[in-house]
Amino acid sequence: MDVGSEQAGKLQPGTKHRFNNCILVYIFISLGLALVLFLDPLVDRPAGLVKLQWFSRKPLSHGLDACSWDYEGSWKIGLAKGASDPLSLNISSEPVLTCANLVNRTAVSFVADPFLFIPPETSAPQPLLASFLFGNRGSDGVGVVGSVGSGDAAAADPWFAFYEMKNLERYIGELGVAVSYNRGASWHHLGTALSEPFHLSFPHVLYDNMTGQYLMFAETSKAHDGAIRVYGTSLFKFPFGWELLERRYPDDGGWPATRRWFQFGAPAKYVDTAPVWFENRWWIFTTRVGSPGARQPKYTLLLYTADTLLGEWRPHPSNFEGAAAAVALGGRVPFGISADARSARSGGRPFVFNGTLYRWAQDCSRYYGEALLLMRADVANDSSYVERVTARYEPRHDAMSWNAERLHHADVQRMPDGSWVGLVDGDRYGDGTAHFIAREQWFVELKALLLRLVVLQLVLVGLAVALLYGAPFLQSGWRATVYGPYISSLLSRLVLPVKGHFVLPSAFLYRNGGGGYGSGSSCYSPMTRQLGPVATKVAVAVAVSVGVMAFLPWLVYCPRWPISVPPFPSSPHYVPDLPYIDPEAPYNVTNLAVVTGCSATFMDRLENLVASLQHWAPNTRVVVYDMGFTSDQLGEIRCWSGIELRRFPWEKYPSHVRDLRTYAFKGLTFELALREVSNVVLWLDCGLELRGPLASVAETLAANGHVSVQQSSAPGRQGYPFGVMSEKYVRRFFNFTDEEFQRIKDMPYCAGGFQGFVRGSAAHKRILDPLVACSLDPESCIAPPGHNRGQHCYDQTAGTLLIRHNNFSTCLPRELYATSSTRKVSYDPRSSSSPIVVASRRYRQPKPYRGLLRRQRNCSSDPSFNPWRTIASEHTESTISHASLSKTMGGYAGALADFAVQSASCLGLHVTIQLVFWMQVLFLVLQIRFPLLSNDGMARRSGGAHTHPVASACMTVAPSLKMMAAASATMAMISFAVVAFTGRIV
Repeated sequence: MDVGSEQAGKLQPGTKHRFNNCILVYIFISLGLALVLFLDPLVDRPAGLVKLQWFSRKPLSHGLDACSWDYEGSWKIGLAKGASDPLSLNISSEPVLTCANLVNRTAVSFVADPFLFIPPETSAPQPLLASFLFGNRGSDGVGVVGSVGSGDAAAADPWFAFYEMKNLERYIGELGVAVSYNRGASWHHLGTALSEPFHLSFPHVLYDNMTGQYLMFAETSKAHDGAIRVYGTSLFKFPFGWELLERRYPDDGGWPATRRWFQFGAPAKYVDTAPVWFENRWWIFTTRVGSPGARQPKYTLLLYTADTLLGEWRPHPSNFEGAAAAVALGGRVPFGISADARSARSGGRPFVFNGTLYRWAQDCSRYYGEALLLMRADVANDSSYVERVTARYEPRHDAMSWNAERLHHADVQRMPDGSWVGLVDGDRYGDGTAHFIAREQWFVELKALLLRLVVLQLVLVGLAVALLYGAPFLQSGWRATVYGPYISSLLSRLVLPVKGHFVLPSAFLYRNGGGGYGSGSSCYSPMTRQLGPVATKVAVAVAVSVGVMAFLPWLVYCPRWPISVPPFPSSPHYVPDLPYIDPEAPYNVTNLAVVTGCSATFMDRLENLVASLQHWAPNTRVVVYDMGFTSDQLGEIRCWSGIELRRFPWEKYPSHVRDLRTYAFKGLTFELALREVSNVVLWLDCGLELRGPLASVAETLAANGHVSVQQSSAPGRQGYPFGVMSEKYVRRFFNFTDEEFQRIKDMPYCAGGFQGFVRGSAAHKRILDPLVACSLDPESCIAPPGHNRGQHCYDQTAGTLLIRHNNFSTCLPRELYATSSTRKVSYDPRSSSSPIVVASRRYRQPKPYRGLLRRQRNCSSDPSFNPWRTIASEHTESTISHASLSKTMGGYAGALADFAVQSASCLGLHVTIQLVFWMQVLFLVLQIRFPLLSNDGMARRSGGAHTHPVASACMTVAPSLKMMAAASATMAMISFAVVAFTGRIV
């Protein structure tokens, strides 16, 4: 009797019911997941509905250190000056107020929205910020004592600056205040002027004669109550002591008229409220924020007038005329004076000049902070208001300046001598896209990929269910068609009807009466039944051996004989015909120091490099320069064994040096290390790793006073057209003749990430000194206009041309000293990879030395013990190209491919496979000799019967030793072929 068939028949109805329920639950869950993933990119771009932050303990949108990264930006404040009018302002080349000014008070990511308050001369300030006395307004606001921004402001100390500061601990905006005693040249942060539970910005401060107190109109739209808040403080508490005076709800008929049904009950949002005294009354500009998705313009400018700031605000008649807006229903908003994204949002303090009203506006037509506009009111009377653009200030777009990409706020004052002075803000980056891509882009791509997979499997499941339950209909319905017989034949193979139930055919569900599977099938032959156990043992042997190779590589002996290192085909080791010989050589290099440095996003690479130095050069001095580590990372590095941590002095160099994308810091670090660390220095990029002792590198350094490594390509083959940056800028900077440049431009690069110098050597004078000069000149050499990684190799271009020009033969072959083919090195990091000395690991995985990193005992990595506070922004631009999901998966796939080649070419792995295989054979022999289990692996009862419910006639037959030996011999032949083949690949 077929017990299995009988049991299956009894369970079939219940099984089908459970199967149906499972299918339904599965489909509903998949549909829900697909819906969530479909809506994900439509909500809260670019992060989406499902946030990676939900799965992270630390914030992803910002750091916690002072001046850390922030998706919102890295805004700074600079000084603006003009000779006779505000239409031609000169913005300072360096910021005067940054997040670094606040480092001992509050950890912030940026400062923005500056308002300048200059007390008049008539109120001599006391050292402790005593009270100021103010006079009356003039006819047009000029000479308004205390009404700074409405006209002239006397030049007297102190000057005050109020600004938004993004508190990284709370991650909301607060309002700070700073003081300057040298006419704005430098500022001292006094503290937090105002803090609320919600975000604050745009601290418009002025003095109100009517109430005898200071007033502040701050942006508080994040309070979500539709109010414009007015704060005040007394003469004696200024610049602190701000308290809420009242909430103003402006008369705005446009919001009820444009509000959509799904915005029912939602209050309006008003931002950047800016009053100005003009023609004996207050003119108050504010901006209503709308939602383009609800057919509302993003910004709508509103205008009110008032006799007193705390009195009634009357809508200006121009509001009722409405404004054109392409996004709005009917192409027009019913209330407002402008809905133009280029000018509808205020960008600073309005002012009066020569009897004319001027207003700062933000151009947000393409992106936030695109430009700053100065609007001139051509008509401003009781019935009409018309303005036009009279000046436009744009970011510098040079990729290096503090205001390179964004500019959106200004406040300028007229001095007694007729000149203009004020504050502007700017941002070096367009937004936080670089930081987002580096940290979260892979998750966005993963969700998109998951959506495709969910939809695909839903389609496949739907087809399977249709075939499973629709077979009778399909078979009968399609018989009448031309293709009916073919479809019936296909369905009969896919779905077999059994007593009204449809099940998968043959072997997978039921045993037949003969003990086999399927309808009428018989037992396999003894030879066939022996192959299964043999294959299982082979698979176990391979899996165990590969696991040992992966996790305990030192237990697997891998001789280097299968590994060949052919010359790098596109960059043969170049040696000049007449190499330069340093007359002072050889040099004593016994006090060689290895120097490196990088920023926070390269931490895993740095760990790998340092651990390889600890292993292969344990007695060599290692110095790490802080190029932008977080506080936590500084604490970790400080506790590494044998590592000296140093701070790079950014403040001693021009601002372009801080931009790591210019690579200006490299040549300067070489010079700095030779001056401060040792007279013999070897710089290694964080992406490198040692694979053997440094003896050969030190030998070259001693003989020539310099060492580097050859790379692919050349200065004359970089960019389009070829060599454009090298010829147009670097050649001219070094005064090379055209003939000399043609001689050296196509010689291979010498790596900028592998450079060694001896202090006072000819290489120091002929290579490093000119390289330092180049690094300090961004426009003419290190980072010329239009520079990027595709067009220019920065320090590597300059260094290579200098090395080739002076005929140094010190660039070692790449395949031995900077190979990027990581499969050429031994998989065990403890084993020598000779003749390879250095490998270029970069972004590739795995980082084999990280697990070997040695740390000091009893060392606390608490950031509070760090020798300095990190204030450098964590730039991630250089890692964007490797931050996508495809690149990440490709990196790990490459690591698996490297491991496959390295392990397959390892003779020890194949020996281990044989050893594990024969250990299983030995265990099988002992099992037969001393039977504890039956040959089918099932424990017997005392009577000898199987406890298994099905007494199968197809019993597993123990494989013979001859078959085991044949399998072993087959594996040996396969191993020989694999070793030979993979050895050629390596």
